[in-house]
Amino acid sequence: MLSRRLAHPFGAVLVGSAVAAFAGCASPAPSNGDGGSGGIATAGSTAQGTGGSSASGSGGVSTTGGSGGAPGSGGSAGGHGGMNASGGPGASGAPGGSGLGATGGVAAGGRGHGGGGDAGAVSASGGSAGRGGSGNTGGITGTSGAPAGGSAQGGSGGRSGAGGGAGTSSCPAVTKPSGGKQYCSNTTGSVSGGYAYELWSDGTGMGCMTIYSSDAKFSATWTNAGDFLARIGLGFDKSKTPTQIGTISCDFAETKTADTGLVYVGIYGWTVSPLREYYILDDWGSTKPGDTASDGTPRTHVGTITVDGDTYDVWKHTQTGKPAITGDNMTFDQYFSVRQTARQCGHISISTHFSEWMRLGLDLGKLEEAKLLVEAQDGTGKIDFTTATVVLK
Repeated sequence: MLSRRLAHPFGAVLVGSAVAAFAGCASPAPSNGDGGSGGIATAGSTAQGTGGSSASGSGGVSTTGGSGGAPGSGGSAGGHGGMNASGGPGASGAPGGSGLGATGGVAAGGRGHGGGGDAGAVSASGGSAGRGGSGNTGGITGTSGAPAGGSAQGGSGGRSGAGGGAGTSSCPAVTKPSGGKQYCSNTTGSVSGGYAYELWSDGTGMGCMTIYSSDAKFSATWTNAGDFLARIGLGFDKSKTPTQIGTISCDFAETKTADTGLVYVGIYGWTVSPLREYYILDDWGSTKPGDTASDGTPRTHVGTITVDGDTYDVWKHTQTGKPAITGDNMTFDQYFSVRQTARQCGHISISTHFSEWMRLGLDLGKLEEAKLLVEAQDGTGKIDFTTATVVLK
């Protein structure tokens, strides 16, 4: 993070996963007879199975099928249940035998309770591939088919759906302002609407800021900048605390490119008595601000807050012997609200961040500024703020 701060004329800047057979007794074996109670089947032969008054053969064709024979180990084919509409509940066919258990599904006593022993028909295959979501959500994985009895195999699971395409940005399309006045050296000043601006660079590389006459809109470019800062917003006379001043908020939209280095986009400012430097960061470059400052020193995670419908991590870092708006060799705390997901447009309730910090025990002094900012270190890039307002109510 940009935690290193360098002196300049306009204030300090932050740089910073086997089948068993069953034997039994059998009734005489007529051919198909009237339905009744089935004989007790013995294991083995083709004729044995469930069904009618006979001990062998297929079930009778009476209105009510006989009860199923005792389970056989399966002959050349599992016995069939009666073909009537409401067969008996016996277990017909071979229970996992070597017979052609696949007929078991049909041999269910006229589609009653009895199935072909444990040899069921082959289970259906799993669902087809899920369809990708409209955002970044992948398709739903297909469910595996239920396992079948006998030698039949359970169905395979469906294929996972491919991920959906990336969600589209919710930021409106806007046009970059035209005209404006460009500054390429350290400067401060005021613009219409009661706004104040500041451009500062440590002298390494090149950085420029173009200020437009509409709200707090501006553009900035930097090339091989060691530390570059540009901001526009509200300035205060350091006589009132944020609570005494009122409610401050910002609306912004920006587009940027940043090839290298660190880039922070958000709200920036200072308080005095006590001296505090603060950032509310909604967007950044390739490196998200976290637990370590750019000089290698740690930051303290104070907690999380919810502002404007999203969660921010709050960090604290103490600067010792650093330049500040009150002079050089100052010791002061820095506060950071870092949005957990970056965005390029939206509403920032600045005063809500202030009150949430104080709830976490981070005190603030009298307000010196609240400005929309881009800060960059050790890199090259550009940014256009196509919507930019900082409002006090």
